[in-house]
Amino acid sequence: MRIKLIDQWHTLCRDASRQRVVIILLSILSALFYLVTALSFSPDTQVTAVQDSRYEIPFGFRAVAMQSAGPLPEIQVGDYVDVIIDSAISLERVLVFDVIDLPNRQTTVVLAVPMTEVAMVANAASLGVVSLVLVG
Repeated sequence: MRIKLIDQWHTLCRDASRQRVVIILLSILSALFYLVTALSFSPDTQVTAVQDSRYEIPFGFRAVAMQSAGPLPEIQVGDYVDVIIDSAISLERVLVFDVIDLPNRQTTVVLAVPMTEVAMVANAASLGVVSLVLVG
């Protein structure tokens, strides 16, 4: 005679002492699963959700995106540039956070700008009066 799986489970967990044993075993099983999962990630493992930038925005900085009105120097993520607004150097050695090249669109450059200068750079970028110079 076959006993259904639910009936077997019910007979196993009929009294309180067996329920405690089952709960402890399930807790140990889930803890082992968590441990194996946690150990599978080494400190070198980088989990990226949306963006593939290698750098994080430093504390006290903000990301400002701007599109190039003209040609840009060959810049890559991690390079440093000087920001020129209205023919004057406004910021020196600004980190290039991301460079986005899409077909049939202008190149978008994302810079990590100090928080005190964000409004000036964002406003100048919206007006199209920003130039970038690659720092060597």
